[in-house]
Amino acid sequence: MIKTQLIFLCKISLLLAQTNIVSLSDKVGTEIDLDENRFYRIFPKEKGFINAQIIKVNDDQYKVLIVKKIRQKETKVRRYINNDDFLRLSRHVDKQPYLTENEKIIMYAGMDFLRAEKIINQIETPQYVVLKYSGNKMLKGTMVQVKDDLIHIQTPSTLEKIKIISLDKISYRSEFGRYEKYRYLVYALTGTVGLGIGNYYNSQRPVGFNSYGYKRVDIAAYRQLLGIIGGLIFSSEVFDAISTLLTPSETIILSESEYEEENFK
Repeated sequence: MIKTQLIFLCKISLLLAQTNIVSLSDKVGTEIDLDENRFYRIFPKEKGFINAQIIKVNDDQYKVLIVKKIRQKETKVRRYINNDDFLRLSRHVDKQPYLTENEKIIMYAGMDFLRAEKIINQIETPQYVVLKYSGNKMLKGTMVQVKDDLIHIQTPSTLEKIKIISLDKISYRSEFGRYEKYRYLVYALTGTVGLGIGNYYNSQRPVGFNSYGYKRVDIAAYRQLLGIIGGLIFSSEVFDAISTLLTPSETIILSESEYEEENFK
């Protein structure tokens, strides 16, 4: 009997609480969803926001019930605001435009962090990248591969593995091959440089003579040939380095916190 009464009282309390649910503006519902919160920035500091309701407790106090996702689990938290805070939020929403489908498309166009994993998996590897992760940590190196939600970065000394979920920002080159038409020009230049090195080496060595008293031009030619071959060996690496340096890099934001910092300082 007592248990039945308690259940009845809980239902009555819940019903009464629901009748006190208020709306900040006619531009948002009595339940503030994720799209509305992102567009109007009602509770921008609530990470993992799913939805929220505002319940009027009395004339000067409101209870905000927020559903969030924390560590992949839905959690309900409570916040309390006074009447001044409520009016401030209401005016903040009222002075902004209505959230239309077109406004929603524009809003989400810049939110790359919502598709971070897909973007990372589409980056061409290997290539040099600059990462910002876990708040303020920076890492520069060659992105070798992406495997099991980990980015493998080869630095001069170690192979680092960074979780995609911890990324804040990445700078990389989205396209290559723009300068492919200059590849053979670079080969010719490196070969010429190699020839020049061979000639310089010859000038620093004493002139050799054979048993008949003739200059050993074959040795000089051999050194020139070695210089040309050496230049051509490194020509591919030189072209890749020049092509990489000339190709503009692209920086994308991969976390909501970084997005907030970059756009709403």
